[in-house]
Amino acid sequence: MLFHRRRFLADAASLLAGGMVGLGVPGPQGQLAAAPNLPSEGERAPKKLLVTDAADGAALQNLMYRESGNDCCVRIARPREITCLVREDSVGGERSIHALLVPEGVHLDLNGATLRLDLRSNSYGVRLASHSSVRKGTIRVVRSEGKGSQACWHSGVSVGAAYGDGGTPDKPGRFSKVTDWAMDNLTIDQQVAASAIQIMSEACQGTIKNIRVLDSEKALLGIGLDWGSVGPISTPDAEIPRMRRLWEQGEIYSTHPHDIAIENIRVGKLLRNVDGNDAGVRCSACHRITIRNVDIETAATAVAIFGGDLGYEFAPEDQRKFAHAGYVIENVRIAAALRYGIVLNGMADNVWRSRKNHGYDSVRDPVHPGLDKPQIRNVELRAGRMPGAQGIYAVALSDATLEKVDVAGFDIGVHVEDWVRGMRFRDCKITGNKQNTRIEGATEPAVGVVFEPAV
Repeated sequence: MLFHRRRFLADAASLLAGGMVGLGVPGPQGQLAAAPNLPSEGERAPKKLLVTDAADGAALQNLMYRESGNDCCVRIARPREITCLVREDSVGGERSIHALLVPEGVHLDLNGATLRLDLRSNSYGVRLASHSSVRKGTIRVVRSEGKGSQACWHSGVSVGAAYGDGGTPDKPGRFSKVTDWAMDNLTIDQQVAASAIQIMSEACQGTIKNIRVLDSEKALLGIGLDWGSVGPISTPDAEIPRMRRLWEQGEIYSTHPHDIAIENIRVGKLLRNVDGNDAGVRCSACHRITIRNVDIETAATAVAIFGGDLGYEFAPEDQRKFAHAGYVIENVRIAAALRYGIVLNGMADNVWRSRKNHGYDSVRDPVHPGLDKPQIRNVELRAGRMPGAQGIYAVALSDATLEKVDVAGFDIGVHVEDWVRGMRFRDCKITGNKQNTRIEGATEPAVGVVFEPAV
């Protein structure tokens, strides 16, 4: 139900007059008198506002747990630093190891405060549940010890479940599907080998808006989206036939981020430059993702879209039918792409190699349609000074539309390879590259690549 402005202010004033301050810590009278920020147009206001001067992360966490399910905005009373240590909690009977969990039905307004994530063992950073959000502050990872290899571990903010943390088909993990979540107006300071923001498993119906990612020499990604697992999924090529049997027996399935808007993102200099996976925004085995208004100073890759190890080979039917479809990339700029401007690679590579080398009979074609009808508009890609950089690199996609794309300064401006069936470039400017276009394909030559007007 949408709250009218008058009713919302009256409810908030009533709460404040009643001294609703978290943990019994009285806040200064002036802080409690402030009216809550009104929701954006079309956004429902929480029913309850609670202002807190919680002394530390533990106090803030305990307060939010008490408000779980209450549709409550928990607001930090004043800009300050709050240190959050790793903790292990039972959430609905399931273990969660994190620095801070925003539980279901709670909306955390940092109000200019900084969360200092002191991570001395493997854990999630700030973790969102369904129907939750975090806004208006800074999240800084200040320590990282004992971290696992996945990008979600020690990320600034994460949604969903890591690989191996998604439960079983009989009892899916509480975080294997997380819906109706948001992060907005955040600065992420990530100085360790993890993502600034990481989305996993079936995190869906979410928004990531008005985010600033600070310069980092170690961060793996600005924003990452990755498929997840339910049951004992194993991805090595030789294991894929056995995974097929487990999937048919109902013992495993994969999960996929979808219906997510990523908008108004500013990324500084991400200087980790191992390969094209190091990106401002990276998606793996997702669908219906919008990436809009993204400005990146430096990264190995601006935007990377991958099919993933398994693609949608073992996805539930309600997700498999949308495989790799619905990508919209618009108003994206990178000042210095060290390896690629945009990577478009819809290949489910482990499945493809298993079919080639182990006689696997795949459920889905691992390369067709690949990325299905992606739309790319109003993009400006500029190369850094690293030899071999490419503006747009494409493998395994169908019926892509690219409009008003400006690519300059790369060794190859547009490089189209195997399993591409249709790329239409309209009003694009592919100039000032050592080689403006290279259309090829050793296994299956690209077809239907059209430039209007011709390059």
